[in-house]
Amino acid sequence: MARGMETQTHTLPATASRASSGRLSGAVALAALGVVFGDIGTSPLYTLRTCFVTAHVGPEPANVVGIISALVWTLVLVVCVKYISFVMRVDYHGEGGVFALLARVMRPVDKGVFPPLGLLTIVGIVGGATLLGDGFITPAISVLSAVEGLGVLAPGAVLWEVPITVAMLILLFVIQWRGTEKVGFMFGPVMTLWFLAIALAGAIALAGNPHILLALDPRHAIWFLTRHGMFGFLVLGATILCVTGVEALYADMSHFGRDAITVTWYTLVFPALLLNYLGQGAAVLANPHALENAFYALTPGWALLPMILLATAATVIASQALISGAFTLVEQAIGLNLAPRMRVVHTSNRYPGQVYVPAINVVLAIGCIALVVTFHSSDSLAAAYGLAVALTMACTTVLYFAVIRRVLHWNPFAAYATFGFFILMDASFVVAGLNKLPNGGWFPLAIALVVTILATTWYEGKRRVMQSFASYAVPLERFVAQVKAANTRPINGTAVFLTGDPQDIPYILQHQWLRLQALHERVILLTLLPANEPYIEARERITVEPLTPELYRVLARFGFMEQPALKTIVEACVTLGLGMEKDDASFVVAAPQIVPDAKSGLGPVRRWLFDVMQRLGGSLTRDLGIPADQLVALGVEVRI
Repeated sequence: MARGMETQTHTLPATASRASSGRLSGAVALAALGVVFGDIGTSPLYTLRTCFVTAHVGPEPANVVGIISALVWTLVLVVCVKYISFVMRVDYHGEGGVFALLARVMRPVDKGVFPPLGLLTIVGIVGGATLLGDGFITPAISVLSAVEGLGVLAPGAVLWEVPITVAMLILLFVIQWRGTEKVGFMFGPVMTLWFLAIALAGAIALAGNPHILLALDPRHAIWFLTRHGMFGFLVLGATILCVTGVEALYADMSHFGRDAITVTWYTLVFPALLLNYLGQGAAVLANPHALENAFYALTPGWALLPMILLATAATVIASQALISGAFTLVEQAIGLNLAPRMRVVHTSNRYPGQVYVPAINVVLAIGCIALVVTFHSSDSLAAAYGLAVALTMACTTVLYFAVIRRVLHWNPFAAYATFGFFILMDASFVVAGLNKLPNGGWFPLAIALVVTILATTWYEGKRRVMQSFASYAVPLERFVAQVKAANTRPINGTAVFLTGDPQDIPYILQHQWLRLQALHERVILLTLLPANEPYIEARERITVEPLTPELYRVLARFGFMEQPALKTIVEACVTLGLGMEKDDASFVVAAPQIVPDAKSGLGPVRRWLFDVMQRLGGSLTRDLGIPADQLVALGVEVRI
């Protein structure tokens, strides 16, 4: 079903509020495990070595304890404290993610016209754009880092690492059409086995060298960060790799609800990650050469091949968190008028937040494969990874602060103290990651810049179009008085005007009246409204409001699992006594024509870009199935 059929308002689709408030089932938790935690759960494959390379230090005991301590407390402060304890308690009808926060603070739409682009809207756009930029690297680095285990087992297999990774990525993106729930049930058992395996491997190494438990004391992390000067600080740009899936975790909240994510995190995921990072530290303390591949150093020779196979499967699954999160972000962007209409497929009739966006799936697949072919190794990708995540986290913090102050009305001291702590932490990650820019960190930021330009251009262009339409709209009473005063003969047949305004007379009807000084025998103002339910019963689908003997307003409701169809609307209207024969009707829509205006502020390039996006965007008339020979498009000059 294509989103964007609703009225021109800032609204996100109905989501999993029922899932988050209902009883948590084992099946939901298992599916969540297979979708949400893959990215953050496979970070032990590459994070520790990247930290040592970034810090330019050797595996001396104090350094090992200090870096492991930094990783442990990054997990605690970012995931447990910031997101699960604070940020994830704020949603928008069950939706999570940076756009859900934005929806809570955006100013209301006035007569179909949304407000000018404000600072908070720009912050939200940048946050969503950087998360999408990061979504290109996550699948590439996750799968490639696991396949590189073949080089540990057989050095000659190095030549096959890139082709195998590409093949696995293609398979991953091909199955996305099945939907998050089905994919989650496929992946859940594998991820359960993965977390149990890495917990056991870490626990065995930890038992052999419990000295690493000193890393649980945060003073060791502070000592390391302050003792090694600039490189000690820069290591924060590497420690963030252990939480790279946390923003996707928040965005995926609509797929399963907060309860499933929270319970699964504390009962399995967090303990497994803690044990594995401590175990890797213990292995390096026992043998400094283990740092070359600390994760696989935990695995005895006889279990190496099974662990490589399991890691490969887990890292393919790891990509799912960002992919599902990207689908959710795009659907939210459409609802917030930050992106043109495109096909969004709802894949579950139980959880409205589970969606699949074919166009985004293709773009992500091409980008991920290009990165693997270009960078060749996970070490090279790790050098580019993390900066975009840190920027998204900072944007989330800013919007979260706006919500708790403007909407939830927190005590000022509590709000500012919370904001200060979170933004200081996020800013540290951002600044520490700036040295990644020349090593590939520019790539996700370049993607984010393109997405930001597209989103802001669409928003501003669409706002000007709606401003133009609203300037011509008239109240119902005035329009009816004009028609009665003219006393003209009606035109034979029925005219159906598609409008997003369920109150006033839309511009296209006023335009036709002024041009022809006549109306059809029957005029219907048709507005499509999205519903929270998967399906709408036939008797509840249509509301018919007679405005005059010749003028009717029809509100048509469709569930999120239903494709709006003209045939369905016509049949429901006939049942209610409103003869709306499909073959006898003309369907009138507005066709905005862009006219350059130097005073608009968009500039010629962005004006051209908006025009292109408008032409390439999805068509409501095509989705409804309106015959081309019955479609009337009224040209409207819009100065931009």
